[in-house]
Amino acid sequence: MKKELFDYNDSDIDSIIDYSQLLLNRKFSQIIDDYQQTPYKTYEDYQTKTASKISESKISTKSKGKYGNYIEQYFYGYKPNNNSTADFDKVGVDVKVTPFKINKNGSISAKERLVLTILDYMNENLDDFYNTHLWKKCSKMLLLFYNGLLHDDVKNNTIEKIFLYEWFSEDMPVILEDYKNITNKIKQGKAHELSESDGNYLSVCTKGQSAKTSRQQPFSKVPAKQRAWSLKPIYMTYLLRNKIFEQHEQESIAATVKNTKQSFTTIITNRIMQYKGMTATSLYEKFNINPKAKGKNSTLIRKIIGLTGDIEKTQEFQKANMNLRVIRIKRNGMPKEDSPFKEYNFKELATNDNWEESQPYLEICSKRFLFVIFKETESDVYILDKVKFWGFPDRLIPEMQRVWQETRDIINTGVKLTQKNNSVITNFPTSKTNKFVFTKIHAKNTYYELFPASFVGSGKLSDTDELPDGRRITKHSFWFPKKFVKEILEGKWD
Repeated sequence: MKKELFDYNDSDIDSIIDYSQLLLNRKFSQIIDDYQQTPYKTYEDYQTKTASKISESKISTKSKGKYGNYIEQYFYGYKPNNNSTADFDKVGVDVKVTPFKINKNGSISAKERLVLTILDYMNENLDDFYNTHLWKKCSKMLLLFYNGLLHDDVKNNTIEKIFLYEWFSEDMPVILEDYKNITNKIKQGKAHELSESDGNYLSVCTKGQSAKTSRQQPFSKVPAKQRAWSLKPIYMTYLLRNKIFEQHEQESIAATVKNTKQSFTTIITNRIMQYKGMTATSLYEKFNINPKAKGKNSTLIRKIIGLTGDIEKTQEFQKANMNLRVIRIKRNGMPKEDSPFKEYNFKELATNDNWEESQPYLEICSKRFLFVIFKETESDVYILDKVKFWGFPDRLIPEMQRVWQETRDIINTGVKLTQKNNSVITNFPTSKTNKFVFTKIHAKNTYYELFPASFVGSGKLSDTDELPDGRRITKHSFWFPKKFVKEILEGKWD
């Protein structure tokens, strides 16, 4: 090393960052070797040139925070702790060691959320974000990124990127809105109902050795799960892809409004609701959209907001992992259709047993949704009525996981195909028995291989996907039932 271990000034942020560069592309084992060879075991002892008399503290390799603990002790020279202040409190900088991953297609993603600090329901400031414990501890963070899929042994890993994170001004309207939504639940005595889906960028995740770890909350006697403030995985993915590694900027919703500090959800709501009461037909005409086009509704919303590209590729939608849904409500109050998700691959669904990397978890449970609702006023005439932002609540995830597992079991044991005239019935979970999510075909025309090379249906081979047993059947996807969508829009699952 060009510098000696612990040779930095903890009162100078530039000195800390400059020293931290020495971590880059060096195995943790090399840093530990340097530590073992120096007579100084703490930052303070190095500053006073006093040989340390303390013995080395062993760090558990099973600890979830082992990467951070290694760097804190062996590189920065302070004992791993749970202090309420920032790690470098003289300059207000907290150190976070966090993993990224390289996907099969070569893209980079965050491997997990960035956990910030415990949410103390009883003592946190619930009215002023800038006076919270969260802000006091994490207003500046030195992020150290390592490849979380490269090595299982912590000593063989390296820090590949260093980034001083100071909360981006363009994100603060959304962050403040997330904080307000979360703290409002606490004020309502609903801390036990908090969910990671309550925020767009800023969230609260369960924290503790057991998901059942609970804390007292101030406005209810019901124990609430222990949670920590966190930045959501998809927000961290955006940060990695666009601020740290690739540095490509996407179109921004906020940029369509000049001189504003509004959150993107407010901008979207205001833009869309200025056309409340207009029929879908008149809106298609106003914005020059072919009413028979396949993606007419997403194109309509994009043009209303003032975007040139796909709304789901904007900075804000990527950071929030948001999905647009245009829903038509019939006069009886029921949505006209069930709501589909992307089709899944039978073999991949059957073989991937990691729930948090599964298609339904990524497409449903980790998403935020923007519902744009058109209401029927007379036969087949729909007017723009309202918008709703919603996230899949944590309390429904076990049921979602159950349906996912049931679907996997059916695929692995063999899908049953029962022919009735020119149609085929499967044994996949249906909306009759599954209240929140079910699986059905994702194609207009069906095509089922009952026996080798013997097909039934009006579809074609491109409408099908191959099962593990070699048969090809119509492509399927997970769906929200109409009744569940109705309950979402009515606020039952907020």
